Amino acid sequence: MVLFGALKSLTETDQTLLRGREAVVREILQNCRAGRFTVVTAEPGMGISSLLDAGVSPALKAEGAIVATFRNWQGRFFSTNLKEAVAEAVRGTADDLFFSEGEDLADLLERAERRTGKAVVLLLDQFEDYLRCHANTIQSDLFDAELAHAVATRKGTFVLGLQDHAILFFERLEAHIPNLLGFRVRLDPLSIDAAREAVVSEASSRDMEVEPAALDALLNAPVVTGAHAKEVPSTAASATPPRVVAARKAAPRAKGAHPFYLKLATEELLDAEARVKSRTLTFSAIESKGGVDRVVLESFDPVIQELGKNQTDLLFRWCNILISPDKQRLSVTDKGLMEYAGRLNRFVPALLTLLMEMKILRSVETPEALRYEISRECHAPILRDWWERREAAIVARRRAIFRITSISVAVGAIAIVYMMWVIFSPK
Repeated sequence: MVLFGALKSLTETDQTLLRGREAVVREILQNCRAGRFTVVTAEPGMGISSLLDAGVSPALKAEGAIVATFRNWQGRFFSTNLKEAVAEAVRGTADDLFFSEGEDLADLLERAERRTGKAVVLLLDQFEDYLRCHANTIQSDLFDAELAHAVATRKGTFVLGLQDHAILFFERLEAHIPNLLGFRVRLDPLSIDAAREAVVSEASSRDMEVEPAALDALLNAPVVTGAHAKEVPSTAASATPPRVVAARKAAPRAKGAHPFYLKLATEELLDAEARVKSRTLTFSAIESKGGVDRVVLESFDPVIQELGKNQTDLLFRWCNILISPDKQRLSVTDKGLMEYAGRLNRFVPALLTLLMEMKILRSVETPEALRYEISRECHAPILRDWWERREAAIVARRRAIFRITSISVAVGAIAIVYMMWVIFSPK
C-alpha cells in the first residue's frame, strides 16, 4: 500500500516542494499579523493543506505564535474536538497545564493568550467538509455564531482553507461575519518555473537527476498542466444547483502545473528509476511507460490488482455511481452501494472497509445520512480512467467472443448444408 502514502499532503519537512508559493505564504502571514480573517481558496489538488502544513504553520511558529490546525469536521462533537486541538497546541508550545474548560471558542482563545502571552492562530482546513456535514443543523447554527463571535471580537486569528466549489455555500456566514471574503487568497496552479524547480528539488533530495527532455515531458503533460480540465469538480451528492454550475464556468482555471498530479507523476517516475538502480530520469523511461499521463492515470493499478476478482468486479460496478461521466466524484449511501452491488452484495461490507483502509474511499456524515465517496477529488479522474480501460477490455472481449461464435455458427451451417447436399444430391 505504498502508493497512498505518497499521495498524502506535505508535512513541515517538505518545504522544498512549496516553491512558487512564497508570496502566498507572505500574504497570509501579513494578514495574521494584522489579525485579519483570511480565507484561502483553490481548486481541488492545488495544495491548500500542504500550504498550511508546510508553509504557513512553520512560519507562524517561527514568529512565536501558537498554531492549531484542524480539519476533522465530521461527527457531532467537532466543536469540542476543535477546542481540544487548540488546548493541545497551547500545551505543546507554552503551557503544559492548559486544558479546555468547556467555554466557547472566543473565551478559550482569550484565556490561552492571557496565560501564555502568545498569539493563537487557528488554521481551519477543509472547511468545505464542515459546510457539507453540518448544513441546516443545530450544530451549524451554534458553531456559525460561535466562530463569528470569536472573529468579530478578535479573540485569536483565523486562516480558513476552502475549495472553490464550496464558496457559494460558505457565503451563508456573511450574516455573521461582515466582509467575509475581504481577505481572500486564491491558490492558483504552480507556474512552470516553480514546477520545474519543484521537480529538480525532489530529484536532488534523492541524489538523482532529471534529463532535460524528461523534465519538459513532465511539465507539458496535459494532466499536469490541466489541459484536460473543464471545470471545478463537485462533491455534491445530487444534481448540481444551476447557480453553482454558472459560478464554475465563470471562473476558468489559471494556466500552470497541477501540484497534486505533478507530485504524483514525479514520485512515481523517480521511484521506478530507483528500483532499477538508475540515478537519472530519462525521456525514454517516460516513453516506455506511455507518457506522463499514463503514469498518473495508471497509478492506482498496482493497488487495485491486489483486490480479489469479486472485489474488483464490485469496485468496477461502484465506479458508475461514485464517479460521474465527467469525472466528478459523487457520494452514495451504504444502502445505495448495497443495492447497486446486485449478486455481489455479500462482498460489500468487507470491500467498504478495505477501500477505506486503502484511502480509496472515505465516509462523510451528512445531515441526511452516512455517505461514501472517493477519498480525494483528484483521485476521481484516475479511477474513472481505470474504469474506462476495464470497460473497453470487457467490450473487446465480448466482441471477440461474438466474432468467434458467429464464425463457428457460419462454418457449422456451411458444413450441414454441404453434408445435406452430399446425402441428398442425385447420384
